[in-house]
Amino acid sequence: SIDPKNEKRVWFMVRNSGTFTGEPGIGLGGGNYFPPNGAKLEGCPETFSMTFDESKKLKYLSVGYVADRFEGNTNGKGAAVGIFNVIGLPFPSPGPSLSLAQWFLTEVINMGGRSYSKREEVPQWWLDKSDAKASEGYL
Repeated sequence: SIDPKNEKRVWFMVRNSGTFTGEPGIGLGGGNYFPPNGAKLEGCPETFSMTFDESKKLKYLSVGYVADRFEGNTNGKGAAVGIFNVIGLPFPSPGPSLSLAQWFLTEVINMGGRSYSKREEVPQWWLDKSDAKASEGYL
């Protein structure tokens, strides 16, 4: 549905499902992979949103807001964390362990993709939204 306070934002529900098959699996960096194991995902319902710019191009996608943590087999986790939970790939809960892992993998060994953005690389439109941070303490 269209957001009543922002006509450029649309909210919708998603319920992921699938089976972890195919080669080589999930890339962990450095040529290492978490192998497929046939795990079956029945995701919990999640709320997503898409915000569009003036040209009707996607500007921002929000994912993983769990609507009912008691549904599915992700143990109440949403987005990629729920998928990792189902396939047995360890993923730390928000807190010091996750922050350390993100910093180490991004800044120390630079395994490619980053889990957060450096402030100078964040688009101005995002910085203009507010100085507030997400509940996890990230921009």
